[in-house]
Amino acid sequence: MTKVILESWREGLQKISLSKLQNEKLGMSLTDSKRNVDMLLDDHSIILEIEDKIIAQEFLVEAKRLGVNCKILE
Repeated sequence: MTKVILESWREGLQKISLSKLQNEKLGMSLTDSKRNVDMLLDDHSIILEIEDKIIAQEFLVEAKRLGVNCKILE
């Protein structure tokens, strides 16, 4: 299990794209995905547990591109 932490967001965060990314890559419901984005915007860190390390890496790269400050917890 790989943990990805969404720590904070940068100016220009693509909120809708981040919700869709969680839905498509991680299989989360759109409701849960939007809740995570809202919590991130309220300055809460989000920890996502992803079973496949390759998917976790792909998610991390894409989330960074969308405006999230994030990292993998080892």
